[in-house]
Amino acid sequence: MSTEDTTTDRLQRTTRHRFDQLKGQLFEALLVVATLVGIVSLLVLFGYIALDAFQPMTASAQWYLLYFGTLVAPSAAFTLYARRRPAVRAANARAFAVVFGSLAVSLVTYVVVDSLSPYDVLIYALFGAIPPVLIGLYGRERHSQLTGPAIPVSILLGLALAGGLYGVLRPIVGLTAHWIAYVGIVTLPVAAILGALETHRRSRREGAFVATAVFLVTLAVAVGGLATGRDPSLWVVLTSAFVLPVGYVVGETVLTDEEGRIGVLGPFIVIGGVLLGAALERALGIQGLEGFLTPSLLLNSWDGLNAINAGVYPQIVGSIVIVGFMSIMAFPVGIGAAVYLEEYAPKTGPFGRLATLLEVNISNLAGVPSVVYGLLGLALFRNTLGFGSGVVIAAAGTLGFLILPIVVVSTQEAIRAVPNSLRDAAYGMGASRWQVLRGVVLPRAVPGVLTGTILSLARAIGETAPLVIIAVATTTYTPPSGLFSSATALPLQIFAARSNVDAAFRHGVVPAAAIVLLALMLAMNASAVLIRNRFDREH
Repeated sequence: MSTEDTTTDRLQRTTRHRFDQLKGQLFEALLVVATLVGIVSLLVLFGYIALDAFQPMTASAQWYLLYFGTLVAPSAAFTLYARRRPAVRAANARAFAVVFGSLAVSLVTYVVVDSLSPYDVLIYALFGAIPPVLIGLYGRERHSQLTGPAIPVSILLGLALAGGLYGVLRPIVGLTAHWIAYVGIVTLPVAAILGALETHRRSRREGAFVATAVFLVTLAVAVGGLATGRDPSLWVVLTSAFVLPVGYVVGETVLTDEEGRIGVLGPFIVIGGVLLGAALERALGIQGLEGFLTPSLLLNSWDGLNAINAGVYPQIVGSIVIVGFMSIMAFPVGIGAAVYLEEYAPKTGPFGRLATLLEVNISNLAGVPSVVYGLLGLALFRNTLGFGSGVVIAAAGTLGFLILPIVVVSTQEAIRAVPNSLRDAAYGMGASRWQVLRGVVLPRAVPGVLTGTILSLARAIGETAPLVIIAVATTTYTPPSGLFSSATALPLQIFAARSNVDAAFRHGVVPAAAIVLLALMLAMNASAVLIRNRFDREH
């Protein structure tokens, strides 16, 4: 009898075990199906948008064969070659990052500075940058503990001083040519960065040589532009922020990385394939794509009557300016609040309970609908402060309120993830709270902070509802010229154009503008991901 019971128990346990295994397998299968459904749904959505934007059926078979031979085949062959060689793969990734990253930075810098006035940007850049640089150099020599806190204070004081002296400085700075302002805004910082890199790698003398070479080459390009009767402003920016940094990185890789030097060819194979294909397409008269994602869409102003002439240049610049000012206003406040709540706020007593109350409310604010933030922006910026309808500072401030809880919560989580043992070890060596925060906590929290930055930027750049509430115009024909000028954003133009009676707008211009918006968001996110990965490797 006892043997029968034991056998029955074993059978029951085996059956229960198999049943549990079956439940686990079914749950795993459901997860796989849910993932596939999500991915396929997104692919179908993006495919639908891409079909309308590019209209691939309008191109001839010769066009596809042409670009397969000039772009796809060479790029695929080089990728397969680099994939099996780690040194080549690393150099290839570095070359892609510097070529396309510096090109994007130089173009964005030019269009934003050009719309805001290079003279105004130069004044505020000089007053905002020179004091912290001087304090940093002083602290490097004296090793003062007050250097860190003094730097953000000096930036604020410098910007306030620039605002106070603006009426005196603006007429004086306005006497110079535009390209000289771009030299101060772009060339001098790039020369300082490349000079510092060369000083760190080799010697101070060679760093000074590189910085001087950057300045002289840019000056020669400007003189060449003036000699041909053209405004050299764009060429000054492209030379300083694109050509010379790419040349520095490529030259450095070729000279020092014997195994991986061939990897720098990757981006030039892609660019060369596109240019060669375009030249052959025009020379041979091959029928290409007739989509709406064209240079006209990126460079023209809006035309609500003719879809072929419709452009979103003011909307692109408006989105960049609004999100840029939003970042300047929201990220320092959000990160500062998170650092205070995690590292300085008391855990007990009345102030501790106040800190807990703040944390709970901040977490709840992260889930508030965006329309509510639009009403907050309308009440604060328009009804209380009296700003005009749809000005840049009101739009940036409203979106800043929207992302502030996300920044605070994600930064808090990143700071909490730093092990306490590292803090204890630093305190045990006699470090102060500020030294622990600066040298131990923040460097290890940066990847998590940047993850929150990516999420908040992606949400802010695609928001429409709060901008509609604060009466931001859906269509403007010029980019914003300052904090208090009218501006619009790309999502608003897409929202307005989707109801145009002309089907070419709904099924051509709107998908093409959506592709531009996605590319803009991916470029911003890619920058944050690159910085995050760099900190991940270092720590």
